[in-house]
Parts: sequence; structure tokens; C-alpha cells
Amino acid sequence: MNIKIHRGLNQIGGCITEIWTDTSRVFIDFGQNLPGNGEPTTPEEDKELVTQIFSQNKKQHEAVFYTHGHEDHVGLLEYIPDNVPQYMSEGTCALLSIKYNVLHEGAVMKYNMLQNMEDGLGDCNDAKNYLIHADRKCKILNGMHVWMRTPPRKKPEGIVIGDIKVTPFFNCHSIYDSHMFLIEAGGKRIWHTGDYREHGYIGKGLLPTLKKYATDIDVLITEGTMLKRDDRCIHECQVSKKMVSVMNAFKYVFVLASATDIERLASINNAAKESRKPLCIWSLFMKKTMEFFSEREAKVSRGLFSFNPLFYNKRLYNRLKRRGFIMVIGTSQIERVRELIQKLPQEETLLIYSSWDGYYKNPEQVQANSKYKEIRDMFHNVVDIHTSGHADRKTIKKVIDTINPKEVICIHKEADAEL
Repeated sequence: MNIKIHRGLNQIGGCITEIWTDTSRVFIDFGQNLPGNGEPTTPEEDKELVTQIFSQNKKQHEAVFYTHGHEDHVGLLEYIPDNVPQYMSEGTCALLSIKYNVLHEGAVMKYNMLQNMEDGLGDCNDAKNYLIHADRKCKILNGMHVWMRTPPRKKPEGIVIGDIKVTPFFNCHSIYDSHMFLIEAGGKRIWHTGDYREHGYIGKGLLPTLKKYATDIDVLITEGTMLKRDDRCIHECQVSKKMVSVMNAFKYVFVLASATDIERLASINNAAKESRKPLCIWSLFMKKTMEFFSEREAKVSRGLFSFNPLFYNKRLYNRLKRRGFIMVIGTSQIERVRELIQKLPQEETLLIYSSWDGYYKNPEQVQANSKYKEIRDMFHNVVDIHTSGHADRKTIKKVIDTINPKEVICIHKEADAEL
């Protein structure tokens, strides 16, 4: 087998890995560049990149596999040639379908509204282009090849592409249904970790899985997002405990967090129960993801991933003002948040910032999306309570030592990061 890292050796995100034999090749992830990591690209440039990659080194059998649903890993899926099958876990496909359908509905509404505005022609064209991309992604997901997550203590089945066999292994990351891959061909074995961590609720399965299945590995391809950071990540349980203490100290608590991170939502949900305040949400996307997580995971997780939040509307205001609340928000609700906090006493209102701090600290991140910083600046009381979705240095070392491969390739890392 041969390996080519098209993107990822010198940047976080935007990952594209190609693995091939004489007759077959598979790609692991086709991601968009993250702001501040790699050169910013237009949709036209993204499409040209994918076209160029597929025009070279053609093989009889080809396929693309995705480790998980973050845009820096799946963002270019709409440009993959129609005759090349794409594979992802059934859970990832379902989650992305929810996301793109919600975005599609929003784009339709915005497009229809702008069409009726005399000065909205430029914005209308932007909305139309966004609508086209969302629609194409929805159609691709409808035809996506999927695998079902393997139950605990059972060996996953491999997917054969020509003379290459790809076997997915469920792992812990800051998004639902992430997977690692064992890639086998010609007596050689490659282990591709995707993004992973050990400090989530389901992270305890990492090392046992590696000890059992990641044996006799020739090449380990591991992520290295946190290689330049010496800090050790705290467990999601500790995130929840820290949240409880501040939730008890403030009556009105807003939490800025991702709608696709099932484990962080569980930490917030548990903390809300401990503080005896109702959990509220504002986002239709978050409502749909919580319903999806509850339907899929509530029974097997013994209620850890069971969500029953209030969907906030103005009719609930008086009731929640008396009782207090925990409101989980995303950046898309910025104007509604601004309107609500102006009605609340500042000394009793808190923002728990539960996302990566680079979104408001790094100038290039603020320039790409200023809403994280804008939301923080709205509040007089702010506390950061977060843990990474990625493995810290100690965990990366444990993974390498456990697998003991002949060679290690580190991707999804900063250019000057070293193992």
C-alpha cells in the first residue's frame, strides 16, 4: 500500500488522505480548510482541488470514507465524482441530513424573503448559491453508503474496495458517531485514527479497542491537534461538575455549545438537573439533534443521552424569569440572545462559554466568524468551562505506545508541532 497526505500534515483540519494499491484506492476524509488553518478557498477552488486529485492516479476501484461529520472532514463531499462511492457511519449520515435539511429550509426562507426586497439582489444571489450547495449535499446524503455501528464486544465487519479492506471502529470525539479505520491490503495494515479523545463519557473504550484490533500495524496515521499544548484535558464529568457550581450561583445561565456534540450536551443536561433549573433551547437544529440523540442513545446509555428540553418562546418568559433557566445557545441565535438578556438583571445572568477559546481569542478566527466574541461581549459575567474534543499529548503517546507501529504519520496538526 502507498500513502499520500494531500492536506493535514501542516494544518489542523481540511484533511485528505489517499491510500492505494495497483488496482484500488480509498480516501479518508475530504475536509474544508478551517479559518486560520491553510489558505482560505472559494467553492470553485474546492471543486477544482477535488477534480485535480481524482484526475491523477486513477484506479479501477475507488471510494471515499469519512471518519466523522465535522466540516473539516466532510466539507468537500459535494464535489466527489458521482461514480465514486462515499461511505460514512449511519449515525453520521443521519446527523448531517438533519443539519443540511435545516440549513436548506433556512436558505429557502431567506431566499424567498430577499426576493421581495428591492435592495436585496446581492444577498439574494448569495442565498441562492447557499441553497444550491445545501440541496446538493442533502441529495448526496440520501444516496450515501453507510455502515451500522458495531455493538460493544463484537468485531466490526470490513468494507471491501477492490483489494483494499476498510474496517470502521467506533471512537470518542466531540461529535456523534465518530470512527477510526483499519485499512488492509497486500499483507500490510494501516490504522487511521481520525479525531479522537479518551476523556469523554465513551472514551474509556479507546485503549481496549486498540489493544484488541490495532495489532501488527505497519503505519499509524494519528491526529495531533494538541501536540503544541502541554495542558491535560479534563473529563466531561468534571466539565459537568464545574457547570453545576456556577449554575447554582446565577439564576439565568446561557451556555454556548455545539448542537452536534452529544457528550457536551449530556454534561450540560446533567448540570441543569443538579442545579434544578429547566433546560431550554432556542435552535431548531439543536431541538432536532437532541430528539435524534434521545431516540438513538437513551436506552443504551442509561439515560445519559436522554434530553427533554423546553423549546423557548416568548410565552415562557414570565415563567422562566421567576424560576430561572439554563439556556443552551449557538451563534445563530445571537440577536435573540441580545434581546432577551436586555430584559434580565445583569448581576443574575451568566454566560458559560463551552467552546474552543480560539474562536474569540485568535484574530483570524474572529475575522472569520465574529459571533463567538460578540456573544461573550454581551455578558458582564462570563466563565469558560470546556474540554477539547481531541487527544492531549499524553493520550497520543499512549496510543502510539499501545499500537507500537513500524511508522507514525501525524496529521491534523500545526506545521511546527512535533511528537
